[in-house]
Amino acid sequence: MSSTQHTVQNFGRDVSFTPQKSYQPTSEADVLRILAEHRGSRIRVIGRLHSYSEAACCEDVLLDLRLMNSVKVEQRGDRVWATIGAGCQVKRVLAELDQQGLTLPAVGLITEQAIVGAISTGTHGSGKHSLSHYVAEVRIATYDAETAEPVIRTINAGPELQAARCSLGCLGVIVSVSLWVRPQYNVEEHFQRYDTLAEVIAAEEQFSLQQFYVIPWRWDYWVQHRREVAAPRSWLEWLYRAYFFICMEVGLHLAVIFLSQFCRHRAATHFFFRRVLPLTVIRGWKAVGKSQDMLVMEHELFRHVEIELFVKRSKLEDSLNFVRELVSYFDGNDFALSAATRERLGPLNLLKPTDIGAYTHCYPICIRRILPDDTLISMASSDHEDSYSISFNCYARLAELHGFNRFCEVLTHCMAHLFEARPHWGKISPMNAELVKSLYLHLGDFQRITAQFDPNANFRNDWVSRLLFADSNGSTQTKPRNRN
Repeated sequence: MSSTQHTVQNFGRDVSFTPQKSYQPTSEADVLRILAEHRGSRIRVIGRLHSYSEAACCEDVLLDLRLMNSVKVEQRGDRVWATIGAGCQVKRVLAELDQQGLTLPAVGLITEQAIVGAISTGTHGSGKHSLSHYVAEVRIATYDAETAEPVIRTINAGPELQAARCSLGCLGVIVSVSLWVRPQYNVEEHFQRYDTLAEVIAAEEQFSLQQFYVIPWRWDYWVQHRREVAAPRSWLEWLYRAYFFICMEVGLHLAVIFLSQFCRHRAATHFFFRRVLPLTVIRGWKAVGKSQDMLVMEHELFRHVEIELFVKRSKLEDSLNFVRELVSYFDGNDFALSAATRERLGPLNLLKPTDIGAYTHCYPICIRRILPDDTLISMASSDHEDSYSISFNCYARLAELHGFNRFCEVLTHCMAHLFEARPHWGKISPMNAELVKSLYLHLGDFQRITAQFDPNANFRNDWVSRLLFADSNGSTQTKPRNRN
């Protein structure tokens, strides 16, 4: 558990930082010793760095909890309770549970993340709540408000649990999470194409776990119809998964990398998505497999950066219409924005003449439904209405991301003002405090609870301080700290 100093870089390589000291604790006792040694310092935790925001950035003391990766399961009545070490990767959790015929209540698209990173940023799959919603107990290392001694606090009810379920590390160092797990199940999947969003949404009644894609430059909808079934695994499921891996996980991405990094001609990109990509999709081939095999993808195979925005169901159609206009505008079509859109954007003063032609989008736009979360600041937190996430991936070289970054900035602010869209905390998130305050009605409750757990702001970095704890003058609610 010795201290080291080195530069840390995220998966997308768009964020890097060098903490003064880094540790890999192996137990709760180690975590408490680190907290005792570094009173007055700012302390942050990293998972597996599959984040594109500055959520993990740390200048003082960094904790990597990957060695705290236990998975403990116990029967409680007719249900099964699992306690998971904060640093355990989701894929290891799934493997450990699968050995006992169990799985998580929700499975996200990516399983490389540590469970604490997935929960703290509101990671989700499709057709269920985010994983954060299902967390029933959290153990957090923090400082006692009266004695200033490091302690472990258990949170399992009330607004405190709502805050801890998605906290961006602001309450303290999460050392373990507990939740009810469910029996393993099978999922049936097949692809279909649709012309209208209404057809896609209507299919949710039959395929509740589906996710779908808007194909740029065709602007139609390709849907991965998915549903839980009692049927056994298909005998050709291995062939379906091999096809999906070769054509989609590898072939599509190699083509996108070629178009993004080497070819970079709009006409070639348009031709590929309009004519070539549809030829690789086999429609109607139904395959049944284990949930964690069918619901995940291998996005970690190729470096990329990503932005993801969440809108309520009632605003989805208008949001996607706007997305089409903005993507086309950035591609170079000055006439892509309708008169109504220009009128609505006028007072915001966001667009610049240099935005026209600044970025050509080169990846299917993925949309997933998330049921309302019982949290305070997860992107899908809501009292009643489902949310839909809209994802944009970019595979351009790091030195050539300026066009995509500008697109993300305009997209975020336009979508937030027009449709109350919330950027994913773990993806590119070009927000400011004013925008965050307007999007999260329970932000005040989160700030109050955070102040109870961390009155001296030991567990915040500059990014969360700037977005979540800025006062009316724009300054952040932090206190000077020592660097031990």
